[in-house]
Amino acid sequence: MYHIIFNPVAGKKKALKNLRVVEATLQQRGVAYEVHQSCDVHDAESIARRLTEAGETELVVLGGDGTLNEVLNGLTDPTVCKIGLVPSGTGNDFAERRGISLDPQKAIDRILDGEATPVDYIDVSGTRCMNVAGLGIDVDVLERCHRGKMKGKIKYLISLIKSLFTFKGYRVKIKSEDREEIHDVLICAACNGSQFGGGIKICPPAKEDDGQMDVVVVDFIKGKWKIVKAFFQLMKGRVIQYPLTTYFRCQSVTFVPETNCPIQLDGELYQDHAFEAKLHSGLKFY
Repeated sequence: MYHIIFNPVAGKKKALKNLRVVEATLQQRGVAYEVHQSCDVHDAESIARRLTEAGETELVVLGGDGTLNEVLNGLTDPTVCKIGLVPSGTGNDFAERRGISLDPQKAIDRILDGEATPVDYIDVSGTRCMNVAGLGIDVDVLERCHRGKMKGKIKYLISLIKSLFTFKGYRVKIKSEDREEIHDVLICAACNGSQFGGGIKICPPAKEDDGQMDVVVVDFIKGKWKIVKAFFQLMKGRVIQYPLTTYFRCQSVTFVPETNCPIQLDGELYQDHAFEAKLHSGLKFY
């Protein structure tokens, strides 16, 4: 049986429209299913936990990266679960990296006709992350987005431009298997997926099923014109070629900021959360 977990407000209520398509298809094919509605923050996590504690393993997510993150964190044992995704959020960054269509019919057909294959995910000090985890300017952007009144991808772009000219940076110790460095950073990102913020390609080489975590560290940039240049490199997906960027692959990485700062996991903000990231495998994804 498929258990559908959906966020009714995701993507300007796109999930509600997509749910009708998904249910019609399941009914037409005679496939058993149940629908579970997320009504509040962390509801999707609680629903996924309750279902998987009861032994259910087939979950279908109707929502965006945030809903998917909640479901991932609710799984009692990711290695026995199969996750399907019908992209219904604003950004849908992980869906795009995974090659999942935004057409709900194609997305549900992929689940019903396809085979779930292993993918990786990141555990950051006890909290799971499917796509990108980080600290620095990306968090500053998200905080601006939460304060602003605009909706959709444009709010992220405008917030990013504002942050580029005002963000002061952090001094961060970066520790991995074979390195320990200190950087004054614009951003530190641990990537399982390749993009965030509704299509901003922070790390194009990253793959969600290759058994490697990609780390991108961009040193703090002084000078407005240099910031503008770096911004265009980011928008073109070339940030890892930028001279002030450090890029490497690993199984684990720790970011230790000199001063306490918030972090983001799949676009969800966390205060007072340590950043010790480890890659895990075994979750199956359609």
